[in-house]
Amino acid sequence: MSRITAILSTIALVAFAIPAAAQDEGPPPIPVSPRPLLSADGVAAVSGVNAFTLDLYKASLTPAENLFLSPASVSTAIGLAYRGAQGRTADEIRATLHYPAGPRDYGAANGEVLRALQLHTGARTVNIANALWVQQGMTFRPDYLADMRSAYGAALNEIDFRADRETARLRINAWVEEQTGNRIRDLLQPLDLDEYTRAVLVNTIYVKAPWASQFSPAATRDQPFALLDRKRISVPLMTQHGWFRTIARGGVQAISLPWQGGELEMIILLPKKAAALLKVEQALTAESLDGWQKALNAAPGVETILTLPRFHLQWRSDLASILGSMGMKTAFGDDADFGAMKPFDPRSNSTEDHGLQIKHVIHQTFLDVDENGAEAAAATAVVMDVVTSGRRNAPPPPPPVIFRADRPFLFLIRETRTGAILFMGRFVAPVAAAPAQP
Repeated sequence: MSRITAILSTIALVAFAIPAAAQDEGPPPIPVSPRPLLSADGVAAVSGVNAFTLDLYKASLTPAENLFLSPASVSTAIGLAYRGAQGRTADEIRATLHYPAGPRDYGAANGEVLRALQLHTGARTVNIANALWVQQGMTFRPDYLADMRSAYGAALNEIDFRADRETARLRINAWVEEQTGNRIRDLLQPLDLDEYTRAVLVNTIYVKAPWASQFSPAATRDQPFALLDRKRISVPLMTQHGWFRTIARGGVQAISLPWQGGELEMIILLPKKAAALLKVEQALTAESLDGWQKALNAAPGVETILTLPRFHLQWRSDLASILGSMGMKTAFGDDADFGAMKPFDPRSNSTEDHGLQIKHVIHQTFLDVDENGAEAAAATAVVMDVVTSGRRNAPPPPPPVIFRADRPFLFLIRETRTGAILFMGRFVAPVAAAPAQP
């Protein structure tokens, strides 16, 4: 039985294929860019992405391992396919991804959010890009392609998967590298494409910014870090004395670490005990996670002694089975209906006339956190087959808050103007440092 594979990428990559059958003076002011005005539909789209973030995070957890995801990238990549979905296929995608509107309407709301997230100001960057890579001569519905351009800014690139899969793979990978500052490399592996591949839909998200309050490298020291099994190893811990919004409740401390400009922040949830992280994760809901964010937003800056690991994370996985277990099943089977993307005739003997089904959802991420700031990138591919006061007698100021992340923690990278969570992860053990950037 024949099939055609198409791959979509976002630093999350969704692939389609043809089915076998048819300090002391107080906190310094942090400049904040004007909040973009999102429509009600845009606000609903952000809420949906944030709800999906926690669902995907929990479904992807391996208790003893680090994790770093961009559900926003996965959501955008699958959104490119969702526009072409119909019937039960569309219903299951919508429920799993928490899309607030149907296939023909969601793209406009999501595109509004993606445009609001774009940031190219000095040393601060949020770059989001989408692209369609399709088999030369393959027919797609004009209204689908028009919506890809208008809502997602996704250019159409014709490429000959049938004649030279390796050249196609290298071209797509080169585009992803360019969009992510060379941080996401080899997104597509040779076995991700085969003789039936016909399309790859790609989305990338790249973030880089300096901390609003940077750490001094001279203060970084190798110190003990407690692992989940209570063993201790030596890791480089950065330290600074500054002013941060921080709260504590239920045995968990939370802190907001802004980047310059205030458009981006890292939120860290730090359990009191190293072994308690998994319990905290299991108890976390979309509502409670939103509550942590709102409480931090309302908290005043307080004097804080902050200690944080210098760390690096990389992660790659095919999310197809995870998404299927979350409820998005039909899209991966022979009954998938993406007829609003590509016309098909199940009676035809030619595989070029068959419909599409998702084969892979390849997701790859990168994160570096150091004294200066952070750099993060993600990609997703969907592969488819056919089928205080200074008065002398005032009371003394309270002692500084101690926020010492020398044990496993959970973290978010959030765009503050829209409230969109771009990345979510956990740091439970150190890994090798990032390779030098050419």
